Amino acid sequence: MEKIQLYRPAPEELWFRQRLLGDPETMAYNRAYGGTIPFPRERWAPWYERWVERPEGRFYRYLREVSGGRFVGEAAYHWDDELEEFICDVIVEARYRGRGYGRQGLALLCEAARDQGVARLCDNIALDNPSVSLFLSMGFRERLRNEEYVLVERTL
Repeated sequence: MEKIQLYRPAPEELWFRQRLLGDPETMAYNRAYGGTIPFPRERWAPWYERWVERPEGRFYRYLREVSGGRFVGEAAYHWDDELEEFICDVIVEARYRGRGYGRQGLALLCEAARDQGVARLCDNIALDNPSVSLFLSMGFRERLRNEEYVLVERTL
């Protein structure tokens, strides 16, 4: 299995986020909420400042293969005022799924969050998203289930 690392992208590398969010197969898990997400170039600079340069209550990194430097996904968390919890997000580009990158990315994200003083991470995952089982196998527990999603949480 290829090892990955968390990588802080440079502003000009946001082309990968644009590709990731714009790929229908990668974003199929988001079908109930519109699927792909537009991320045009004019949004890059303000987004980058808020998520990478001054990330109060936020964390964002690419998942990158250690040996070849290829970007394979992204990992992030942010404070959600409504849930009053940190919500995490790991997306692996569809063509790289099934190689253990999601598991590694989630483990790296939990470690980074713990190092930043975050006590607990949560995620609300659509019922038809197969990543529910990944989160449960990584020490998350189901806190809530409704007709739309499963809310999972893990104490770090």
